[in-house]
Amino acid sequence: METPEEMYRELQLMSLESMRSCTCMLLTDTSNYKVHGTGVFIQIQEHYFLVSAAHVFDRYRDLFIFLSEDYEIIKPGGTVFYNNPANRDKDGIDVAVLKLDDNCVSHILRRYTFLQAEDLAINHTFRDGECYTFLGYPTSKSKVLYKTDIFDATTFFYFTSPAKNEEYSKLNRNPAVNVAAFYNKKLAYNGKNNTFGTGPDLHGISGCGLWYTDPSHLVSGVIKPKLTAIMTDWPVKNRYIIIGTRIDLITGLIKKYIDVDFPESRIVRVH
Repeated sequence: METPEEMYRELQLMSLESMRSCTCMLLTDTSNYKVHGTGVFIQIQEHYFLVSAAHVFDRYRDLFIFLSEDYEIIKPGGTVFYNNPANRDKDGIDVAVLKLDDNCVSHILRRYTFLQAEDLAINHTFRDGECYTFLGYPTSKSKVLYKTDIFDATTFFYFTSPAKNEEYSKLNRNPAVNVAAFYNKKLAYNGKNNTFGTGPDLHGISGCGLWYTDPSHLVSGVIKPKLTAIMTDWPVKNRYIIIGTRIDLITGLIKKYIDVDFPESRIVRVH
C-alpha cells in the first residue's frame, strides 16, 4: 500500500505535463539549436503573454520559440515590459513580460497552452517541504543528435523546498519579492526509472516556472499546479540555491502597463 508521501510524489509527477504544456524553450542560435532560456505562457483576459528572465529578453531580437520537431520556429512578436537597471548583474528582480501579438499567438496555440488567472499563485505563503517543482530546458539537454537531423530537447524538473527567511539576507534578496529554493545536483530525480542521480547544470532554465502542487489535491483528485514564481538566477557562489521572482511582482508589472482586472498582491506592489 502506498504511503501518503508516495501518493503525493505521484501527484507531482502527474502535474508535470500541465507544467510542460505552457513552458517553452527560447533559442538564439538556430545553427546548433542550443537553448538560451526558458519561458512560460500566461493569459489574462484577452491578453497573451510570454514571461521569462529579463537577462534572457536582453537578446529579445535574437530569440526564437521552438514549435515542432520538424524544426519549425517562430520569432516572438509584441511589446516587452521589463525592469532595465544599469547593471543587470545586480538586478534582484530580473523578469520580463512580452505581450504577444495576435499573429504570434495563433502559431503558439498550435503547440502550447496558456495559464489562466486562476493558475497563478498570488499571495502565496511558501510552506516547508518538497511541495514545489521547477521545470525548464537546460542548455546541456538540448542538441541535434549525432549524424542525424533529429533535434532532441527534454525538460528537466526538480522537486524542491523553499529556503528559510533567514537565508535571504545572506543572498541579498527580499522574501517579499524573491523566492529561494534548493537544488542538489547530486540528488536529481529521474522519472524514467524512479531513481536519483546527477542532474544538469542549470544554464538555460532562466525564465522557467516554480510550481506549487497542493497536497489537498490528493483528496480531490485535482491535477492543477500553480505558478508561484519565475526562476532567474543560479548563483555562482552557491550552486545549492536557485532564485526567482514571485508571480505577484510579474502580475503587478502587467497591471502597470495594461488595464487588466486582476487581484492586487498583498505582498508586494509595483510602482
